Amino acid sequence: MEQRLDEWVKNYNDDYFNRQFENPYRSTIKFCDWLESLGLFKNVSEAKFLDMCTGKGSNVYYMYKRFPKCKFLGLDINDNFIKEGMDFLAHKNIKSCKLEYGDLYNLDIKKHVNQFKGILSYQTLSWLPEYETAVNEMIKLNPKWIAVSSLFYDGLVDCKIEIKEYNNSMDKTSSNNSFYNVYSIPRIKNFFAERGYTLFKYCPFEIDIDLPKPKHSHMQTYTKKLEDNSRIQISGPLLMNWYFIYASKE
Repeated sequence: MEQRLDEWVKNYNDDYFNRQFENPYRSTIKFCDWLESLGLFKNVSEAKFLDMCTGKGSNVYYMYKRFPKCKFLGLDINDNFIKEGMDFLAHKNIKSCKLEYGDLYNLDIKKHVNQFKGILSYQTLSWLPEYETAVNEMIKLNPKWIAVSSLFYDGLVDCKIEIKEYNNSMDKTSSNNSFYNVYSIPRIKNFFAERGYTLFKYCPFEIDIDLPKPKHSHMQTYTKKLEDNSRIQISGPLLMNWYFIYASKE
């Protein structure tokens, strides 16, 4: 299935990216906590990492503040996001981070192959029609490891979910279409292994703050507390099964 570029090229949700520059999302912080616990940013002075589908680069900015000895490049298909993000980084006088135009489905392999110790992808795979094409493109760049945060299930079930949001009950067409796919962890583990990334780890994202339920009935994540005081994340009619995964060449 071909990706619908309107979901990525139109500036339909500036606030989502803008908020993260000053207040990183808990998923971003916890993802970096987990990657750091795996030792991925130890003794990597001057190492270069790629943030795929970076938006305006807020995650790049957060990683730079956390791991200032590393270099980061963010790629995104939205030219406006790239320009705004580069303006922000320039204003902060940050020279070890850069944002560039890049199409995940048509990467500049010659330019970027063998350039990165690791590739990161924050909250992207589940919003694509499928993950195989995107992961294959990342692997073509030959990083040592790839780390992803997305919606996963730890059993042998893939869920292909397409969201259609409507402004009112009389609408004939939806105002927003998007994917919220949930992928099988055992299957993506095997997918990586077949391509040489045989060391595989994963971890559920357990949110530690309360998110209020929105007053509207559209998609927006909120939390509910369970009897053991853990929290589940819900958006619209869906349970948000967030996981972090890591695949590496041994």
